[in-house]
Amino acid sequence: MLSGQEEEFRKSLLKKWIRDLSPLDSRISVFTHIRDIPYAIIPEWKSADDTIRMMVMENKGWCGPKHRLLMWMFDQMGIKTEPVLIPFRWQDQPFRYPELIRQLLVLLPDSTHLCCKACLDNQWHIIDATWDSALINADFPVNCRWDGMSDTIPAVSGFYPVEKNRLPITSPKAPFYQINFIKELNRWLEEVRLNHK
Repeated sequence: MLSGQEEEFRKSLLKKWIRDLSPLDSRISVFTHIRDIPYAIIPEWKSADDTIRMMVMENKGWCGPKHRLLMWMFDQMGIKTEPVLIPFRWQDQPFRYPELIRQLLVLLPDSTHLCCKACLDNQWHIIDATWDSALINADFPVNCRWDGMSDTIPAVSGFYPVEKNRLPITSPKAPFYQINFIKELNRWLEEVRLNHK
């Protein structure tokens, strides 16, 4: 349940993003604004009640708050949504990681990506606003021009655990690698954006 202050914040943001737009252009605008929030993982925000507000105010965030905001806004616009969880491994992604990050990938555990489904014109479509536009320069699957009606490309190459014979990583070093991976990933993505300008 949202606090009154949080709901007012989101409604004000939605109004600003869709003012005087058609229903189709409104959904494209919401998607584009959320997609273009620079991707960054902020572990210390994960337990905060106002993660979405922090993401908007700080202009950075990851798939979780991005898609929770997208689903809330679509719901406000009368569009049915459902969360979609995709198991994935950072190691399996086609990104052009720098050497230091490649070394940190070795002991990373499996992860889970959040995007959503939206019912658009009576059909369900995968909608993924994870990667901001500048990351296309490092081979991230950025959804640059969404038409407001079609499926988008999922942000990650996922896997289905029942089809993969993969043991979970239980090394005591895994949390250390995760913390360092997140720090280096955020730093690298900032460099990619600087080179994009």
